[in-house]
Amino acid sequence: MRIFDSIEQLRGGLDYHLARHNLLVANLGQADTPGFKPMDLERTTPTSFEGVLHTAIQATQPGHIAAAQSSTTGETWRVVHDANAAAGNDGNGVSLDREAVKIASNQLRYDTLASLVQNQLSGLAWAANDGK
Repeated sequence: MRIFDSIEQLRGGLDYHLARHNLLVANLGQADTPGFKPMDLERTTPTSFEGVLHTAIQATQPGHIAAAQSSTTGETWRVVHDANAAAGNDGNGVSLDREAVKIASNQLRYDTLASLVQNQLSGLAWAANDGK
């Protein structure tokens, strides 16, 4: 086990939650667009059959949003339509309250991961300074 493995795993989580935050905020920007269906991120495991198949399909079909990938951790995620969103009279499925809750929840997870990274780095700094 390398010394930075745990930090790299946490960094992958931070990358995911940052990308998800950007996507959820973009949903809010489309709240008045008729027919808009809100999107979210779904984690995929690159070693699973479904993860490999999805990556292969997206690589061969133009116009699809490709899976983002954190290259050092191997973690991937993909953009999906939010299946739980109920469309209004204009076909728009964005609920301001629902998106705000998802953003707040995502922010809490991001802050927790950032705190864990800070603690890991503080421990490494303490060790590098011979416990001072």
